[in-house]
Amino acid sequence: MKQVLTFIQNGGPMMYPLIFCSVLLLALAIERLIVLRKANVDGDELLDETRTLYKPGGDPFPAADACARLGGPIGRVFARGLRNAHRAPDAIEMAMEFEAANELPALEANLPVMKTIVNISPLLGLLGTIAGMITSFRSAAQVGLSNPTQILSGISEALISTATGISVAVLGFVLYNYFANQSKKIVEDIEYYGAELVNYISGRVD
Repeated sequence: MKQVLTFIQNGGPMMYPLIFCSVLLLALAIERLIVLRKANVDGDELLDETRTLYKPGGDPFPAADACARLGGPIGRVFARGLRNAHRAPDAIEMAMEFEAANELPALEANLPVMKTIVNISPLLGLLGTIAGMITSFRSAAQVGLSNPTQILSGISEALISTATGISVAVLGFVLYNYFANQSKKIVEDIEYYGAELVNYISGRVD
């Protein structure tokens, strides 16, 4: 713990916002992991369950309730479509599109914040680099090259903040791409399985 505190102190004042960014990034990553894992429902399984509980022309509400209980965006979109099963196919599609639009913000929540952290972390590290180099040049101007310790401490501060900023950015870039791809996959599943459900309800396919 003492070594960590020493490392932070040696990195200069820009280390504190970088640490805040890294903690916030990890907190958002845990939140996204929990939310997207709950949202990731097997669409084939859900579609088979729907076909078991509902036959075109029958009562759609038991199947709609079952889909809603399963949770996840796909289940809620299915439930909305089934509750409108008595309508024309275009109306069913519109109802499901409205529900999907309501689900989209939850799937993409906090991703812009993660992207912002990725963008600003290297800049904060660069700012720390500039501050460290200024300290080094000021020391060189005051004492000359006869006291290299002060000069080297400023350069060390510059390198530590730069390395920390890049590390946070790299980690954030990996996490952002992973969760963005997971969100995109769920949206694609909603579109695909939603179309399959409309085809089944309307009798376009068996």
